[in-house]
Amino acid sequence: MNLGIQLVIQNHEDYDDRAMFKQETRLAIEAEAMGFDIIWPVEHHFRDYSICPDNMQYLSYVAAKTSTLKLGTGAVIVPWNDPLRVVEKMIMLDHFSDGRAVLGLGRGLSRREYSGFRQDMSEARERFNEAAEMIVRGLEEGFVEGSGKFYPQPRVEVRPRKLESFEGRRYMVCMSPDSFEVAAELGLGAMMFSQFPWETQVDQLNQYRADFLAKQGGKEAPPISIVDFAICDPDIGRAEELARERIVGYLLSVFDHYEMLDAKHFEETGGSYLHYAKAAETMNEMGQDAIMEGFLDANLWGDPARIKDKLQERHELIGEFEVNGVFSFQSLPFDYVEKSMRMFAEEVGPFVKGL
Repeated sequence: MNLGIQLVIQNHEDYDDRAMFKQETRLAIEAEAMGFDIIWPVEHHFRDYSICPDNMQYLSYVAAKTSTLKLGTGAVIVPWNDPLRVVEKMIMLDHFSDGRAVLGLGRGLSRREYSGFRQDMSEARERFNEAAEMIVRGLEEGFVEGSGKFYPQPRVEVRPRKLESFEGRRYMVCMSPDSFEVAAELGLGAMMFSQFPWETQVDQLNQYRADFLAKQGGKEAPPISIVDFAICDPDIGRAEELARERIVGYLLSVFDHYEMLDAKHFEETGGSYLHYAKAAETMNEMGQDAIMEGFLDANLWGDPARIKDKLQERHELIGEFEVNGVFSFQSLPFDYVEKSMRMFAEEVGPFVKGL
């Protein structure tokens, strides 16, 4: 199974944008020698929450500095990108990297980012469904066309021509039930964040696997690609202290960026976002302390032994999955981030690949 890194590329309080980008990118490139298999930079805009507006461009730079590292978009937010341009840029990335490009698609959840792109967030699901099908088909056929409501596109050939099929290296961020359904329909692997106790996710993941099998002619779904906030430290007490400060701090930034506790906001958006309205109501009922403890328990922090125990427990619950650690977030010093990455790769990595 792949061992990966997701780059959230948060605007660190202790660094300006230039210094932060240089450090984040240095570690992304060094991840190859450390033993990581894949990196997944995100796409976000306009705010300190995350400042990587074009992950395909970012990965083109990393492609030139590496030779084996797989290059995943974690994810291209489909409604904010023209589907034809996504196909063109992914095929170019595949050429630059000799076939190491991995497609990851997402829908986007931030009202503020949708506003910046002059889009109505209530159209997000329709836009995603229409464009994602065009992207997946375009990467396989080498032609892009569409007759839908949002992206009418005359049939055009993409040049340079595709290297090979993207089957088996295409994913979708799945954080709501309808996202899993779309992923199964399009033949996309499921990518998700560790958020809630894994006991609560088993039924959803099994349903996705069954749907994928049925929709894709008997082909099995790839392992679930899971993103964890990770702190790997030989001192378990220090790891817990940092987790309670920095992982919790990250979760608070999520609440702010996505307005996660505002059920009314998601109700007004409607459609598939009603799932998030219900989630907001549930979280408000639980209280912040309970949410924090659940999030901490779901993610990966501690010494290598504790982390391996957590991964073993998860594997017994949900079956095959891939591990993608977020090591740099909430102004963790970069020298500490590097040590955490190296220890994780050296001491946890072989265990992950042997599951």
